[in-house]
Amino acid sequence: MIFQIWDIFQDFFDWIAESGAIMLILAGLIAITWFGYESKRRRSITKRKVDEYEFNVTKFLRILSYIGIIVGVFCIFSGAVSLLRNLPPSFKYEELYGPNAGANIFTSISLIVIGLICFLKPINDLPWAGIIGLIVGGIITFFIAISVPDQLVEVIAVFIDPRWVLGILFVLIVAIVALTVKFYISGLMAISKVLSWPPIALIIMLYCFIQGFSLWIFGFSVVPNLF
Repeated sequence: MIFQIWDIFQDFFDWIAESGAIMLILAGLIAITWFGYESKRRRSITKRKVDEYEFNVTKFLRILSYIGIIVGVFCIFSGAVSLLRNLPPSFKYEELYGPNAGANIFTSISLIVIGLICFLKPINDLPWAGIIGLIVGGIITFFIAISVPDQLVEVIAVFIDPRWVLGILFVLIVAIVALTVKFYISGLMAISKVLSWPPIALIIMLYCFIQGFSLWIFGFSVVPNLF
């Protein structure tokens, strides 16, 4: 049963690696949501600044941001694996250029870049410091809990419930990591604000759709392989 589940996951990720065109189209759909929301929030397509009272994050935006992050992971994975394994960006591309078509370097690199953009764009809208703090705190606390010898747990239990010790450690780790991430993330937040400008989203959307549908339906890239 475990091996069957693993085979399903392996087939799925193999498909993602060979479907760069579809990943671009999905990224284009995410860019549409950025363009629509940011245009409405700014009450203009070209306005750069956002009034503070207009900067409230809705649940709808949070959901879209999370979906964008998942699409970003798939884009980065598809771009990186296609380069490493020299895989074509679509089945139509392979059909057009033959079994030795190999990767389209331009498409692979653009997938990685757009995947990173999908990560950076939601930074201002999601509590990344808290999210990363919770993840790191949970992992460290888990490993501490399973690595502490039973004899030491019994000694600690004489003075205080070990669960309280783990709880305090978890809170401390979350707080330290969250504060550290918040300090270093300021530069990325500046990049996120630039990416939130509607014309940027429009450019990303147009590129993703043109390149994605061109590869998926016709099998050729708007920029040919130069390497």
